Amino acid sequence: MDIGNGEKLACCGDEPYNELNREYVINSKWLLHEAFCLSSQADIFRPYQKHHSTVKDACMTAQKLNIPNLLLYHTEDMTYPNRKELYSNEGKKFYKGNLFVPDDLEIIKL
Repeated sequence: MDIGNGEKLACCGDEPYNELNREYVINSKWLLHEAFCLSSQADIFRPYQKHHSTVKDACMTAQKLNIPNLLLYHTEDMTYPNRKELYSNEGKKFYKGNLFVPDDLEIIKL
C-alpha cells in the first residue's frame, strides 16, 4: 500500500511472510507482521502448527527485507501484561529498526 511520497506499508496478514511477495514487501517503510509468541515460548504456543510466526521470525524477516519500521500484532494473550517489554527485548536481538509492539487499541502515527 502506498502511504504517500512513494513510501510503502506492507502487511503479511494472519500468516508468516511469504517469499513470493518479496517484490511488494522489500524496502517498505512499514511492515505489519503477526508474531504469535516469543521464540523462547514456541514449545508452549506451537505457532508453526497454527501457521504463525514468532517474534524472532518476524524480526529476522524485517531485517532481511530492509524494513525500517516493524509493527508486531496478532499475539497470544498469556503475556499481555508484559508483552510490549518481552516482545521488544526478544525482537531487538534480531532487528535493528524501529520495533512497535502496540497495546490493544493503541494508535501508531505513520
